[in-house]
Amino acid sequence: MDIPDDLAPENYPLAWLVGCWHGGGVLEYENVPAAAYLHELHIDASDGGPYVYINSRIWLANEPASDVNKECSGISTWEQLGKRELWSAAAGYLRVNPTVDQQSDGSYALEAMLASPAGTSQILVGLVRGGQLHVVTDVLARSAAGANVNSAAIRARHIDSDLLYSYDMEAFGFPMSSYMAGRLTRQMNADGSKTRCGRQ
Repeated sequence: MDIPDDLAPENYPLAWLVGCWHGGGVLEYENVPAAAYLHELHIDASDGGPYVYINSRIWLANEPASDVNKECSGISTWEQLGKRELWSAAAGYLRVNPTVDQQSDGSYALEAMLASPAGTSQILVGLVRGGQLHVVTDVLARSAAGANVNSAAIRARHIDSDLLYSYDMEAFGFPMSSYMAGRLTRQMNADGSKTRCGRQ
């Protein structure tokens, strides 16, 4: 596994996530009709601190949800769809919990903090093992005008050089159900090294 130079040793289990990712997928919820979207995700270890920085931006696509081929790579989706308005954004931090030992199955405890301009801030907890992770909401704060989100669950796995993920949520009075699923491809330099992400 390629370990970024700036990644703190305790976060080596997250090395497979570090990079600039592009792709897209389909979002749909009880009160949201199915729509294609484009997704840019930066996971950056350049601070050298005991965490990785996350910056996520999602745009609705010009094309309908039916145009998204879930078997195609993330970069194919990114190149085939056209951006409309910015739909959502989030920024925060992810780290391996330094107070919890590696579990008997080889997994590590995770902590994430994510804030959204929609007026929500979440602490999520979960596990990472190999090229897979799963986190769920532990604490959620909402501003007076914040989106009516109660909890979320994120699953991600590294497969065929792509990052496949799903995002489920309990929101707007509806029970926990699928909200979006997408596929991203890491951007690489001409020499095969990972593209370093600058802060957005």
